[in-house]
Amino acid sequence: MHLSPNDSRSYRYLTLNNELRVLLIQDMQAQKSAAALAVNVGHFDDPDDREGLAHYLEHMLFLGTEKYPKVGEFQSFISQHGGSNNAWTGTEHSCFFFDVYPNAFEKALDRFSQFFTAPLFNEEALDKERQAVDSEYKLKLYEDGRRLYQVQKETINQAHPFSKFSVGNIDTLSDRNGHSIRQEIVRFHKEQYSSDIMTLALIGPHELDELEEWLMLNLVTSSITICRQNC
Repeated sequence: MHLSPNDSRSYRYLTLNNELRVLLIQDMQAQKSAAALAVNVGHFDDPDDREGLAHYLEHMLFLGTEKYPKVGEFQSFISQHGGSNNAWTGTEHSCFFFDVYPNAFEKALDRFSQFFTAPLFNEEALDKERQAVDSEYKLKLYEDGRRLYQVQKETINQAHPFSKFSVGNIDTLSDRNGHSIRQEIVRFHKEQYSSDIMTLALIGPHELDELEEWLMLNLVTSSITICRQNC
């Protein structure tokens, strides 16, 4: 790794046994610690009859896990410790990230890791979050940038996945034939979210050995081992 002489940070790059790629960064000037995980799954991967499913899944991962089942627990913990969190879904990637005061980083990582290993996809949260996705879709209808983006989608080769409706709404994410969408979202997560197509970055004013220890505790022992390529 080639570093600028003006860069005072320390770095460590790892590839775990489950093929998760990780970059650890020690920044002694950082006021907060932060993590970001990108997965090579986006709206291009939506089933043709479930446009917006990847985006909907992104929303649902925040809403309860086996270890922390209470809906909103993660956001509440992050808020209580001076942090923020968010996520986005693009064409070929989705990214999840948060920052928090350094003394709460290990506990935050524990909660964060559960999104990818043991999400609950709570039945009681499905409709509320579907409404949230629909509201996001409706809000963007009046943005000029979004309208131009939609013109691009309408005018390209309609066989290309870029032409898909990416956000999702009440119609594309509705329950069908008396069956909840939950089964479909669980299957999508199981089939698409895999450690071999994930990249994680951790940064904070912590020793690299300490960051690596937390990594091993939270993202290896509870590991994301559902590699599609049998890693």
